[in-house]
Amino acid sequence: MAGLRKELKETIRHGSNVYPLAGYICRGKRFNINIGMHWHPEVEINRFESGDFVYNYAMKEYKIQGPCIAICPGNVLHNLMIKRGANQSSVVFNLSMIEFSYFDEVQGQLYKFLTEGGKQMPPLITKDMECFERADKLLAFIIENANKTGGAIRLRIKAHLIELLAIMYENGIFLSESLSKNDEFEHKQQKIKDLLTFINEHYAEKITMNDAANYLKVSRQYFCRYFKKSTGMSFVDFINDLRLRRASQEIVLTSKSITDIALDHGFDNIGYFFKLFKLKFGQTPLSYRKNKGGQDFEEDDDTY
Repeated sequence: MAGLRKELKETIRHGSNVYPLAGYICRGKRFNINIGMHWHPEVEINRFESGDFVYNYAMKEYKIQGPCIAICPGNVLHNLMIKRGANQSSVVFNLSMIEFSYFDEVQGQLYKFLTEGGKQMPPLITKDMECFERADKLLAFIIENANKTGGAIRLRIKAHLIELLAIMYENGIFLSESLSKNDEFEHKQQKIKDLLTFINEHYAEKITMNDAANYLKVSRQYFCRYFKKSTGMSFVDFINDLRLRRASQEIVLTSKSITDIALDHGFDNIGYFFKLFKLKFGQTPLSYRKNKGGQDFEEDDDTY
């Protein structure tokens, strides 16, 4: 962890330049984990293994119970709440992983979907689908072996990934008309991306709901409804959650006083900070620092 993670549009590298694929695992955590609203150019495939999840995809909230597989194309806004005790893993990869040397119509269709995404619902493979068992087995292999460096295992991961995409393709997951985008959707999503970037730059300041509403040039009342529908969280909860996640990283990464960290990340009431921190992480900030935080969450959070 080289420095404090910046949320929203990701700049971190998943995998390496020559092998742009990485796997992430989050299992049996002792408290809810919120992977904040963000987007990235890579494709993300989530394996919801067991337990309960709240998945916000393309500005709409879905309650999901594992087992289930969800595909998130590049540049689609999304966030994920992993409920306490749930098991989840994922693979994030650049489409260059599956490029063919010669033009192929199917590859063109896959690229279009996986770089543009959909607007109505996240593409899902559920346990009641005939293809689920095959897809889940392939995805499990990819994730569990994603960070290995041997040449043979990397070839097998690529082969499994192409086979997984083939299963999705033959089951119509990439071809549904309900998943196609339009200009109105793109405009709304871009407005939220711009707003989240604004919040990201000013979250430590005394930013208000009126400030955010004025940024979008809408009324406060409209903004409340629009923001909650788009992100799955109220504006106040979103700001507090972002501040807590940033503060928790600095608690682990530095030896600065807890009070100074709270103040630096927008909390002017230290008692309120301690209360919210314990509600989110299940322990006090000092205990979190002593336990290195990352033993339970921060290593996962930093990789997304």
